[in-house]
Amino acid sequence: MKLEMAAASAGLATTAGVPPTAVLTEKYREQTDDEHKKSWGQFFTSPTIATFMASLLRAPKRREVRVLDAGAGTGVLGLAAAVELIVKHGARVHLVAVEKEPGALTALREAAESARARFGASLEIEIVDHDFLDLDRPQLGTAPLASFDYAIANPPYFKISPADDRGGDAPNVYARFMEVAARMLRDDGDLCFIIPRSFAAGYYFRPFRRRFHSVMRLDHVHLFESRRDAFRDDGVLQENIIVLYRRSRSATASVCISCSAGDRDLDERFAHDVERARVLRPTDPNSVLYLPANGRDLRVMDIFGSFSESLATYGLEVSTGPVVPFRAEEVLRSERSETTVPMLWLQHVLRGRVEWPLAGGFRKPEHIERTAPEKLLVRNQTYVLLRRFSAKEDARRLVAAPYVRDSIHAPLLGLENHVNFIHRKRGELAVSAARSLSALLNSELFDAYFRISNGNTQVSATELRALPLPSPQIMESIATLLARGATEDAAVVEVLGEV
Repeated sequence: MKLEMAAASAGLATTAGVPPTAVLTEKYREQTDDEHKKSWGQFFTSPTIATFMASLLRAPKRREVRVLDAGAGTGVLGLAAAVELIVKHGARVHLVAVEKEPGALTALREAAESARARFGASLEIEIVDHDFLDLDRPQLGTAPLASFDYAIANPPYFKISPADDRGGDAPNVYARFMEVAARMLRDDGDLCFIIPRSFAAGYYFRPFRRRFHSVMRLDHVHLFESRRDAFRDDGVLQENIIVLYRRSRSATASVCISCSAGDRDLDERFAHDVERARVLRPTDPNSVLYLPANGRDLRVMDIFGSFSESLATYGLEVSTGPVVPFRAEEVLRSERSETTVPMLWLQHVLRGRVEWPLAGGFRKPEHIERTAPEKLLVRNQTYVLLRRFSAKEDARRLVAAPYVRDSIHAPLLGLENHVNFIHRKRGELAVSAARSLSALLNSELFDAYFRISNGNTQVSATELRALPLPSPQIMESIATLLARGATEDAAVVEVLGEV
């Protein structure tokens, strides 16, 4: 399902001539192209992360324990967990490693032999050559794949079709791995996964979150400040987290949240306990996870807790740009003419301003025929435009700009679908309101809140609709300062204070 580098500190190299798992994995990586890895959803776990994840597992309550490594790859996580339980706690471990990809299986079998040679009777390893999600089907979900004390994994990451009966209603295969593994745990069993953060707040993960949190209790989350470091060797740019859940309906008072830049400074990680109700709000029907990394983030949450407005209460709506470029190629133009109107892309939306046209070097068509289907064009009126995706070089996740009516002379505009636009449902958004809203969205305060409540690089219309906003008085105060020449950041800080 995915491959993983062995934890060097696990000491799995034993007899001469038997290469350690890290060597086996590197050999496989060298022989495997990127397309193959992508098709299997393969991402490599660093040795340091594997060891850290194993250290999060709670001490066993019995002498003999069962460990599940779902989508085991070369077995680094399962073997790291086994080493932790055997060496630190003196347990006897039965490790079940489930893997289907042929090359990974070969490396896994060699790694298993090396581990057996070292630990002898303390470690029994069972390798299951099967697609892990198939094991959830009634004819295959038999007793040997149940009653685990621990489940540990770096599951594959790729979208799964609603028509695929292995996927339930999970929009990505990693969430389905979490759900199936959770069902295989004993009561009070541990589940430790490294996964994308998208499940924590993503709109399409709502049914999964509700089901999962009804039977699993979150005990620990580790955040990585860098979107690159966790899987830097694979060039992955996404926010990954490590989660530790317990199969339990009982609730403790708090959740431990720890944070490091990447895997190199895990030993210097910051950790604090956060009241459980602040992480997972009991009354939230969407079961969104709020993950404050430090005391500053908690203060940000307090500020937003005092906000009682939203786009809806202000009579505003947010929509996504209607032009999907590959579907509108026939009406997009690179050159301006009497029959075209401006076409705005994500790149035209800069912090606090819209710049169109862009200087030389921008190769996308910046014009669209005014005779394009009516549904593709919007009226030239005042909006707040936002990028739907943050780029790797963006210091803040939210990038917004007020677009003032007729600042570009044209009757209509084209907006591509990587741009969200905020507009008034009835009438037109006032220029002062557009500028104050843009200033808030671009502020350090809102960026901090967005990171706490959403680890995704995508800014969806749904999340913007749910975003708390301050009172009209605060909005007016910000607008007044902007009219007097204050910068967006300065206006927000003067009214709401430093974060």
